[in-house]
Order: sequence, then structure tokens, then C-alpha cells
Amino acid sequence: MKRALILAALALLPLPALAQSGPSFDCRQARAWDERQICAQADLAELDRRIAAAWRAATATAAPDQRAQLQADQRTWLADRRRCEGPQAREAQSCLRRVMRIRARDLEAMTQTAALPDAKPAPAAPPAPTTLRPIACPGTPGWVAAQVCATPGMRDLDAAVIRDAEAARSRLARNPAALAELETLLSRYIAARDACARSPGRLPLDCLQETMEDAQAEIRRRAAG
Repeated sequence: MKRALILAALALLPLPALAQSGPSFDCRQARAWDERQICAQADLAELDRRIAAAWRAATATAAPDQRAQLQADQRTWLADRRRCEGPQAREAQSCLRRVMRIRARDLEAMTQTAALPDAKPAPAAPPAPTTLRPIACPGTPGWVAAQVCATPGMRDLDAAVIRDAEAARSRLARNPAALAELETLLSRYIAARDACARSPGRLPLDCLQETMEDAQAEIRRRAAG
């Protein structure tokens, strides 16, 4: 009798309460490539939940015309997400992670701005530049340097991130708040890069390459904005 009551109670719970580690949708209904990838990988499922939560918050407070634009943007993004599918599984999954991270950040930033419509940012203190040096092969110690030096193309990517970071610093030099955000991004990038050596559930080299590619894309976005 007790077991029957427990099962009946569980049946009344919404799906997210039963499977917090899953995505925002029912994986039993997943048919498309990107949906199957999200269901199969915990970090993608977490990104999907972040996007779904930020989407609900953004649409809940948006005016009708803003809501229509949000819906159009979401459809465009879903099409971009699906286009990540390709013959190279590693590259396709890297693309999928990248577009989902960017969408999550954009929606969350939108909801944070909407939550404080009248807030005025405090003057930013002059930021301390983040130490970001090119990896020397050989010469630079550590796990990240070993991977960069041993993997074709990754040394060029490391140099490109640094060039883009310096260009962004120059462009944002007269905008202390944006420059401070850039330095925070670079500091987090270095920490995330190092953390890939012990990233659970992911190949460390894939994690490193995706982290470097994500950082480059975000640095360029901030410099362009």
C-alpha cells in the first residue's frame, strides 16, 4: 500500500522535478540530431535548462512587439543550432556547445538588464590587466601548454586569442566598464582552460579547444559591440 502511494505521488510531479539532470524537454520525443545530443550529454542538458529558464524570464516581462522579436530570434537560433550537425562528431558537438553557451549568456544578460530598468552602473575602477602570454613551445610549463604544443593548429589558436584580446583592449580603452568586463572574461578564460585537465564527462582536449574557441568568439563580440 505504501509503495502504491509513493508511486502515485511521483506520477503527479512534473517531469523536471523527477529529472533535474535532464534537459527542459522530454527526451522520449527527441527526434532531431541536436535534441539527441542534448539528451545524451549532461553539460548540454544543463545549458538547455539555462536557456529555457532565461527564455521564460525574458518573454514574461517583454512587451508584445519585443516578444515577437524574441520569438523570431529564437527560431533563428534553433536553426543555427541544428546546422551544427556535420560529419565530424567532435566539431559538430563543439559547435553545438558554442552556440548554446552564447544563447544562454545573451538571454541571461537580457533578463538581468530588464530586472533593473532604472539602475545606473557605478563608475568602474580602472581594471588590472590580466596576464595573458603566448605559449612557448617548448618552454611554457603546465598541462595546457603541453596540449597546445602537441595538437596541430592549437598553437595558432592560442596566438589568435591573444591578438584578439590585445585588439579588444585597445578598442575598449576609453570604456572602463567594458574594459573591466573584458579583463574578467580573460581571467575566467585562463581558469576554465586550466580546469579542462580535470573536466568530468568530457575529453580534456575537446574541452580545451572549445574553451579557447568560445573565448575568441566572445572577445571579438565584445570588441565589436
